[in-house]
Amino acid sequence: MLISCIILPQGLAASTDQQSSSTPEHLASEHSVDGDGSTFDPDEMEEDEPFDLMNFLNTYFGKAERNTMTGSDALNRTENTSVIVPPTDDEVFVMVLGNESFTLNLLSLQCIIALDQNDQTNLRSTAEKLHDLALDLQEQVEPLDVEDHNIGRKQVFLESMDTFIEVTRPLKDGSPEFVAERRVAYASLTHAVELLDNAVRNINCMVASERPDTMALHSAPEVDWPDDIRQAGMPFVYYDSTRSNEISLSPQYARKIQKFYYEEQTGLETKTRHIHAPEGSSYIQVYLIIAHRGNLDGKKYTIQTPPLSAFTLHGPEGSYSPLTTERFTSLGEMYTQKSLDRRESSQSSLLFEVPDTLTTDTVYLSVNLGSTDGTISWNFK
Repeated sequence: MLISCIILPQGLAASTDQQSSSTPEHLASEHSVDGDGSTFDPDEMEEDEPFDLMNFLNTYFGKAERNTMTGSDALNRTENTSVIVPPTDDEVFVMVLGNESFTLNLLSLQCIIALDQNDQTNLRSTAEKLHDLALDLQEQVEPLDVEDHNIGRKQVFLESMDTFIEVTRPLKDGSPEFVAERRVAYASLTHAVELLDNAVRNINCMVASERPDTMALHSAPEVDWPDDIRQAGMPFVYYDSTRSNEISLSPQYARKIQKFYYEEQTGLETKTRHIHAPEGSSYIQVYLIIAHRGNLDGKKYTIQTPPLSAFTLHGPEGSYSPLTTERFTSLGEMYTQKSLDRRESSQSSLLFEVPDTLTTDTVYLSVNLGSTDGTISWNFK
């Protein structure tokens, strides 16, 4: 996923300082950056490239060789010709999800920030773009006659679009006057994003399973799964080091991506930086939720989330540490260690650079919680 993932501010006043005080910096030097100097405009984002039918067909069915024979030669060699089969409704649906989820997540994040800062100009512009995109996608997807295994995914996606449309319709006229109304609006945006996340969850695995594996010449190495591994979405509840507070940690899903981008502020100029995976590599994004479930002793109410170094992604042939990135990217908020007060939660993403041959169902995530709880692991099958 995306998808993609958003941390909502716990309160408008506090989150305003959080958003406005950070100045994006470059990613780690080993990742290439496109310094094209373009303005950060979702309409120009590379993930929004129009659907290319021929590339789609080539990807799914293999490239057809051009038949240059004529006359009787062509008649005698008809068994070598290729028939172009149009994509099914299911394949079109999957492509819509893959192409548009990044933009929907990014526009949602921009709307939330504009609401939080009561930025009337940016809110009107971004809300209009999000409203129009959701309306267009709703019209594209609604008539698609998908198979049974995609019916639920389609319904969740359409519900997400309905929510986007409803919440952005009044926001096109600007930010609500009262704080309570703004909180309702960004709560609705969060709900729409959660629905979208559910719709696109494991979409890369689904596509890969439907494509014929013409490249595999031998069996891939097997993953050495831990005996006590958990399924993604299953929370692990533990106590902090003082045993004063209860914490819940839950990786929700993983997805494979090739690129992402972020906004960079240089003086008064805003630029968009596009980060592409190096040749032979991909990125795996892991969406994570950590929650402070409550205090037990009435004394210390604050907990620290695990450090970034506590997380490791494991594959058949090696292990991978999370990348250090900008705090906010097109994937949503990226994971950093932070303090959480009682009943507060954090939603963010870990990002790993892995060999392009890996898939999300052949890796697992571990987190080292120290001597008391040890290492806990989750898979993404």
